[in-house]
Amino acid sequence: MKKSTGIIFLVAAALAAFVYFYELKHNPPSETPGSSSKPAFSVSADDITGVTLERAGTTATFEHRPDGWYMLQPVATRADQSRLTGITSQIASLQTDRTFPVTAEQITSFGLDHPSITLAITMKNGSKHKLRFGGKDFSGSSVYVLLDEDTKNVSLIADTLLTTSDKGVEDLRDRAVLSVPAYDATSFDLVNPGGEIAGMKKDDQWTMQKPRAAAGDSSAITSLLETVNNAQITKFVSDSAADLGKYGLASPAIRFHSTGANGQAAELQIGKKDSGEYFARDASRPTIFRVNDALYKALNEKFGDLRDKQLVHFSEADISQIEVRNQNGTSQCTKDAGGQLVIQPVVDDKEDKGDKGAAVPCPFVAALEMARAQEIYDEPPAAIAGKLAKAPVQVTLTNVSGKKLEIQVSAPAGDSVYARTSGGPEIYKLEKKLFDDLNSKASP
Repeated sequence: MKKSTGIIFLVAAALAAFVYFYELKHNPPSETPGSSSKPAFSVSADDITGVTLERAGTTATFEHRPDGWYMLQPVATRADQSRLTGITSQIASLQTDRTFPVTAEQITSFGLDHPSITLAITMKNGSKHKLRFGGKDFSGSSVYVLLDEDTKNVSLIADTLLTTSDKGVEDLRDRAVLSVPAYDATSFDLVNPGGEIAGMKKDDQWTMQKPRAAAGDSSAITSLLETVNNAQITKFVSDSAADLGKYGLASPAIRFHSTGANGQAAELQIGKKDSGEYFARDASRPTIFRVNDALYKALNEKFGDLRDKQLVHFSEADISQIEVRNQNGTSQCTKDAGGQLVIQPVVDDKEDKGDKGAAVPCPFVAALEMARAQEIYDEPPAAIAGKLAKAPVQVTLTNVSGKKLEIQVSAPAGDSVYARTSGGPEIYKLEKKLFDDLNSKASP
């Protein structure tokens, strides 16, 4: 036998002996453990109404209410729903890999004389169960536990529940910035360093109320609301609102107020900046916490960011004709038999008049649908208004009832153009591409 082979054999033998004597110490031959898994408790996660977690000298208690889990101690607040649901679901599906009897002296060797974590649950019918965690077995993937008040039998379970439960109080608190969701908001009011902005939603359409009446940009407003709704607390600072001035919250730099479809209101206040983050609070709670810079920037929007920036709203189905007058002449798009706006071909006298060619989709539809302002002037300066005195591009949209909307587009000024519609006095600053698309010579 080679020397290296012999060494490997000796190491394997030593390891086998260690495992044998380790198991012999914890599981005497006369106390053979069971080999089949079985449920630790016969419970359903939906029937668990209370959870008590003792860890690192701190006791946290939780109660399930119709709208979710709440922490009762050491702080009265809403709990992290996913973590509590994870704990209760794992308790309901918990399996013991094996159970074996022990003496009082052996309890210490399993680390169960001073459990690292104790979990207790209360059921709808008032019954209770307890789970005490000891040390892990030699594999490191299972942990010894005591179930309920039984101290004469030790069970071995996978360490998944231990990992899920081994969380501090802050990790088990709800970290949502607002206690009321913002995604179903019907109105909002935002006060920031740029002023006050307010909007209201009716029939799924947002209208700006402040600083002046205007159509709202539903996409931008929805994005803002979702940002607030998804924002998470980065750190809890204090559970007392006794000294708001210390955090810049006596006169917040930003106030965001929203009202939901059910009439429930929520208000977020953001105060001083500290180490790259901001102190903040939900006005309905005394808790002071921190939020990140991304949320502050999202709430520092200006009126122009949230108002509707689309040049014109129309549905192709509602338009009977588009006429474009540009430097190349006049082009018309009309409805074909299938209801699509098309440019009808022009037949040259020298061509076979029997072959009229095929109509092609109107090229101006996409250009008008995609036209979004970079900036909007409600009271345009004379210099900008003058650019539209003799607009080189003019568009007329006629709807199926005969109502017309006029659009004027200026000559390019650098990379931009200016446009105005007959629907209002405001002037839109847009990309030069709109001029290029509308000034092209349209042909079938």
